[in-house]
Amino acid sequence: MLVAMNRWICSLWIACSWLQAADVGQPPLLFREGWTATPPAIPLSQRDVANPDLKVVVHGQGPPLVKKSFHDAREWDPHYVWSGLASDPWAVSLSLSDGGLMDLAGTATVRWRSRQSGFRELRAVLELEGGRWLVSEQADPASDQWRVSEFAFSSTRWRQLDIRTVSEGPWEHTPDLTRVRSVGFTDLAPGARSRACSRLDWIEVYGQRVPSGPLQVFVLSGQSNMVGWGNSLELQSVARFGHDNRLWMFEDGAWRPLKPHKSPSSAQRTRWGINEFTFGPEIGFAHAIAAAWPGKRIGIVKQAVGGTGIMAWAPEWNEADARITGDAAKGPLYEQLVGKALAALRSEPTELRGFLWLQGGKDMRDIRAASRYADNLAELAGALRRDLGVADLPVLVGTYRRDDIPDSLEGVDPAAFEFEEGRPGAWQVLVAQSEAPKTIPSSASVVLRDLPRHPGNIHANTEGMLLAGRSYARVFLERFAISE
Repeated sequence: MLVAMNRWICSLWIACSWLQAADVGQPPLLFREGWTATPPAIPLSQRDVANPDLKVVVHGQGPPLVKKSFHDAREWDPHYVWSGLASDPWAVSLSLSDGGLMDLAGTATVRWRSRQSGFRELRAVLELEGGRWLVSEQADPASDQWRVSEFAFSSTRWRQLDIRTVSEGPWEHTPDLTRVRSVGFTDLAPGARSRACSRLDWIEVYGQRVPSGPLQVFVLSGQSNMVGWGNSLELQSVARFGHDNRLWMFEDGAWRPLKPHKSPSSAQRTRWGINEFTFGPEIGFAHAIAAAWPGKRIGIVKQAVGGTGIMAWAPEWNEADARITGDAAKGPLYEQLVGKALAALRSEPTELRGFLWLQGGKDMRDIRAASRYADNLAELAGALRRDLGVADLPVLVGTYRRDDIPDSLEGVDPAAFEFEEGRPGAWQVLVAQSEAPKTIPSSASVVLRDLPRHPGNIHANTEGMLLAGRSYARVFLERFAISE
């Protein structure tokens, strides 16, 4: 379990840095292979593969004499693949050990460190899903020194490849690179020891796994910080334009690529410079979950309304209760939430994985609403589980914290803290959110501590929205995804 949790923590770290740094021009690293630091071996085999998620195959008609080479007398010498002993044309391919497919279209790239001798030129090799093999026109020529090269799969032309004889065939026009089974390399020639050969130190492939299985769905709801005040122009391109094919949102009755899509209000445009689209915690959350579950598709269903008390979302809605927080005119929002979620779940194979709730500020303004918050939250969670058909659906409840208020409020004297004027029920709501796991089975509180906000405003900015989403993802993965 500890190993699994460490892997999720690493995945979340990757997701956090990726959203900040990656762009549409640099897809995430799909895999890297640098070979084991072990003695030379003939032929190259699975024991020489350092990455446990990869499977290697050596192709060709003759004996598979492609070697994992190393010279311990040379301090600068790496462990590398060497073709000098190959008696026939050869190729080496790497595939995901679980049989998964790779999407290498668009801006996906291959990068390697190699050194060729003679007239040898190293080319990329692909195996498509149906068993067709391709070899790239683009090649890495001879060099006296080790050299790092990189090119996009879609930027080169491809020829068909007879993998049995490792010989090129006719041009393959417009190959489908979205479902690739193997990636490798060849120089299309036999070896002639050191005077004519290819050497490969390491190879990196940047792209995406092709997700499989049902869509993993999360339902998000709440008030304005769930609606979101993030600025889409401050996101990198992958998140801004929805270029990750694993991430989806349900809007206007259909699943669409996940990206910011809500138009800003006039105040958001003029006062805070949000001129394209806004977004909430869903962007940071979905990307973090996808990093932890690289072979799965993630679906987001969000139904949130700013400035609403929890009784506006009551399963048994009544106008008198909604009037307490000034929400009577909004009608029964629970019906909209469940209706959208059911439409999403029924539209294709799905698996409902969690409910994320971020709301409470409106109830803090009225002591009557605040005193009933814990019961109302439990009723909302129970009704959603019943109506969406998942009795143990994980429920994650966001709860804000200032630096002076601890994560756990058990045994804490509220008199030690001063709250904003006009929020007499702040403490009761915070306690209800913090203690949700005591009253709602399979639930967890998500502490959101000092999220960065827009100047002079209570709403989280772009950084705050991303941090909030990642916080939800971290708690979900630690508490509810141990067996993944």
